Amino acid sequence: MNKLLFLKKLQEELEEDETLTVETQLKNLESYDSISLLTIIAFVDENFSKKIDAKQFKNIETVSDLMNVIGEENFED
Repeated sequence: MNKLLFLKKLQEELEEDETLTVETQLKNLESYDSISLLTIIAFVDENFSKKIDAKQFKNIETVSDLMNVIGEENFED
């Protein structure tokens, strides 16, 4: 998936007004809560067929961290 498309789709999934970048701190988003965590897990599973455990989010602070967990090989520039 193209990185820009990923950022746009993630922003839509989170119903976030702020434009997301790879540096965006997820915990600083107004919409970030336990429901959005589940939304992200479902989004990643649906788009990348990759299971993310909720416990992994302790180490995920930025969108870039999330992309690293998904795997850089899944993204195009």
